[in-house]
Amino acid sequence: IILDARDFNVSEAVLTGETFPAVKTPGRSAPDAALTLRTNAVFTGTSVRSGTATVLAAATGTRTEFASIAAALERQIPETGFARGIRLFGYLMTEIMLAIVILVFFANLMLHRPLIESLLFSLALAVGLTPELLPAIISVTLARGARAMAANGVIVRRLDAIENLGSMDLLCTDKTGTLTEGVIHLDGWLDVDGNPSTDVLLWARLNATLQTGLKNPLDEAIAGAPAESSSLAAFTKVDEVPYDFIRKRLSVVVRSKDAEDLLITKGAVLNVLETCGFVRTAKGLEPLDEKQRSAIDEKFRRWSADGYRVLGLA
Repeated sequence: IILDARDFNVSEAVLTGETFPAVKTPGRSAPDAALTLRTNAVFTGTSVRSGTATVLAAATGTRTEFASIAAALERQIPETGFARGIRLFGYLMTEIMLAIVILVFFANLMLHRPLIESLLFSLALAVGLTPELLPAIISVTLARGARAMAANGVIVRRLDAIENLGSMDLLCTDKTGTLTEGVIHLDGWLDVDGNPSTDVLLWARLNATLQTGLKNPLDEAIAGAPAESSSLAAFTKVDEVPYDFIRKRLSVVVRSKDAEDLLITKGAVLNVLETCGFVRTAKGLEPLDEKQRSAIDEKFRRWSADGYRVLGLA
């Protein structure tokens, strides 16, 4: 439990799969809150990315969240619907077989057949009615299904899960490390009109490469974007206002070869807009009125809904 914290960021990827560090602060959270919502606690197996904190150990050993995940891996795998159906079908076949065998046995006795002969005939009938090849047929059928799915890029480890996969309507999974690499890539650098802008890329790279605080995945993606090194070399760092979780902005002051100072601010879109009075469009600098703010906010919401991490730059 966190008692006191200062710019405390913790990587919880080992528990949640989320590549971005979680911001941790003192406070309270519900006892049944999800792991990602427990911002007042740190867990075994996670690592500190930045900041300092004073914490109180509340659980150790097998009582930790990390241990509960390990215990979950040892639980018995639940029976699939397909396996349950096969088991019930086997019970039904057994009941039918017993009923027929008993009926035939007593019918032979009523026909005054020898007892031993009637018993042996009933046993032979029971063996003949037993579907010995049913397991082999099921295995071959499931194997063919697994092969067909593999041809479409789906690998099935448990054959009896194929029927469950076929009856699914919605599959939710953590794609980090499986479908994706857990690495952020810069996809675009756009002006307020939504058009690519080399100036935006240059300013963003200057901000990301010259800042001395926590190097988060977004800064690493921006710093790794292609840009002319000569353009970056034309600026020198003068000062810096570090990122904090109240302003949600990071500012860097740079000086060009012409001795012109430039303040570059990067952060959450709405927080960056709070500091702006003008906006640069294709027509030049214009006052940042409510119409412009609404247009920028609409683009921000649309890109965010498409799964992009959007940052503001001024």
